[in-house]
Amino acid sequence: MARFSGSAPAEAPLAGREAFARRVLADRARIMAARADTEGPCVPARPLVLLDLAGQCCGVDLHAVLRVTDPVWSDMPRRPDCPPGVRGVHGYQGDLYTVFDLSVLLGGTALAQPGVMLLLRSVSSIPLGRIALLASGAAGTVDITATPTPLTPSGFPQARLADGRSMTVIDPARLFSSRYVGV
Repeated sequence: MARFSGSAPAEAPLAGREAFARRVLADRARIMAARADTEGPCVPARPLVLLDLAGQCCGVDLHAVLRVTDPVWSDMPRRPDCPPGVRGVHGYQGDLYTVFDLSVLLGGTALAQPGVMLLLRSVSSIPLGRIALLASGAAGTVDITATPTPLTPSGFPQARLADGRSMTVIDPARLFSSRYVGV
């Protein structure tokens, strides 16, 4: 075992430590600032259920959808004041849903063979209670980074998907608040 002789190493002067700390902090700040520039702004993504509506691509907010299921509903007698978009009713877990043809609600023709039905969550901003929407098919989910601003003639925003297709973004509360819909 070796022993060291002599005096203990001298501590660096206080001014030298401060200069070193300032240099390290400045380097870290520069590195962090460069990292923030390369990451870009943090924009929250909005998940949508991607729907095919007779060849038109649409999206409904995933948080508004309770369940995606086969299009099964019971026809009902038509009342004179019943809007043309109403196709019937559907019972799910003790609740009765009014089934609407989404194509008709957006100004198109009724779907001959709907392929999917979306049961929407009940929200206080829709005064109708429980609602189900019919579409041609569902193609999964997609994230959009923000609600786009250009509007279609019907008043619904458009978004561009990664593959270049245009998609109508449907907000159920806006869809049903813009007109009287009842059974």
